[in-house]
Amino acid sequence: MPYIKRIIALLLIAILLPPAGIAEEEDFIWEDEDLSAPETLLATDLIYHTPNENSPVKCSHTDCYWNTDMGRLDEETVWKVLTRPVTVLDGNQRHQHKVRTRPEEDCTEYAGCVTYASQGVHVLEKGEEWTLIEAYSSSVEGSSVKVYAELFQGYVPTELLKEVPVDQTYGIVIDKQQQRLYLFREGKLYTTMLCSTGFYNPKKKNPWNETPAGEFLMISWTGDFYLKGEDGDNTMLCKRAIRINDGILIHEVPMIPRTDSSGNKTWSYTRCERYLGEKASHGCIRVQQKKTPEGINEEWLWKNLSDGTKKGKNYTKVIIWDDAGREIGYPDDRLELYYNQKRDSKHYHSSRNCVMIRTSSKTKPFTYGELEDKAYKKLEACPYCAPQLRQSEIDLLNKKNNR
Repeated sequence: MPYIKRIIALLLIAILLPPAGIAEEEDFIWEDEDLSAPETLLATDLIYHTPNENSPVKCSHTDCYWNTDMGRLDEETVWKVLTRPVTVLDGNQRHQHKVRTRPEEDCTEYAGCVTYASQGVHVLEKGEEWTLIEAYSSSVEGSSVKVYAELFQGYVPTELLKEVPVDQTYGIVIDKQQQRLYLFREGKLYTTMLCSTGFYNPKKKNPWNETPAGEFLMISWTGDFYLKGEDGDNTMLCKRAIRINDGILIHEVPMIPRTDSSGNKTWSYTRCERYLGEKASHGCIRVQQKKTPEGINEEWLWKNLSDGTKKGKNYTKVIIWDDAGREIGYPDDRLELYYNQKRDSKHYHSSRNCVMIRTSSKTKPFTYGELEDKAYKKLEACPYCAPQLRQSEIDLLNKKNNR
């Protein structure tokens, strides 16, 4: 028996000790080990940019929107930015301040416009009378300051600066390049929604339609409103609008009136829904009315996000990533997608819990790398759960980005 025990002990030592020529565990690099976080499998920028990187005056602020990578969905970093207070210019939320190019009262040269109360500004150099700030210009149609959605630096009276605390439960990120709205809850990415930001058409010379990037507050729940359709004939109904920047609102994807065969008037989302995921609005942010797998849509945002006008509440913060100079790469081929021919034979999905297919043992997982295979080649991206686009669609998205 002692002999057998000795043999067993020697075998255990041989198994546990590393073979000759192999580094100790703390020095060994497992080249084949997958250490990717789940979000790294999604489409990301080929090169990350920060809003402040090309600015004449730099900042070294930590946890600052202006100094963090646009498009990088790092939950910890994004959440720190979403929960930091916002510095605004004190004034009427429907009015704008012309920002001077020089710190002089009689200066009539303006670098851009900032909306009072809701638009965050980046404080660069604070003085007793004048402060150098940075922001994306919010000039509107007809403005004498014709700087539209461009990043600028200029001077404002220091007495106008006001720091505003923000909600610590929810925050929103809108990515103009990928045309997605990300809802964060208590430090985690909670759901992803399709959206449409403003469409600047050079042929129509309407640069004021471009949605400015930056930091904003959900300043007021304004409700439903009507708008002329793109063809000038149909009236569009935009429901549950929340103001974030003067006339720029977050609202439900518009409905357009239709008349059925019996002559009855109905409302349809179909026409405007087909543009979700690409620029299409007059400057507002249109959001899907279809529920994500987490049960979120624009109606949910309207009912559940924080209105700072109510006692004990702070405003929900919205950050918008610009698309100028950005280019998106492809998702990782290992990214898992889903298909259920019985429940939805037309679409592929980002979640097996999508309301289009429900949880089902017949839901088939496959990978992004298989998306061009014969079995999945004709499938379209689901309008509910916002799955990653095909490579050809990402190429088109990059091509359309002429900013």
